[in-house]
Amino acid sequence: MTPETIILCGSVVAALVTIITACFKVIKLVIKINKWVDTEERHTKENYLDIKRLIITSPYMPLHERLSAGEAYIKEDGNGEVKKLYNELLKSVEIKEE
Repeated sequence: MTPETIILCGSVVAALVTIITACFKVIKLVIKINKWVDTEERHTKENYLDIKRLIITSPYMPLHERLSAGEAYIKEDGNGEVKKLYNELLKSVEIKEE
């Protein structure tokens, strides 16, 4: 092996190490961004359900708004006491219509 070949091999190895290191840093960054996006999506859904919950439970909101919020709340898998209140609102509307 000539000295030029050895230098060329060393340069290729150094370049490969640099490229691999950069790839790992990019992958690490993508994983971090993905976790951040997942967290933001979860927080957005929680906030959405909280807003719908506030609308449903507020006696100052118009009834049609409360019912519309209730439908959206149920579609997003909301349940518990708020779902019970929404069902009671539906029953009260059905009774008024009869």
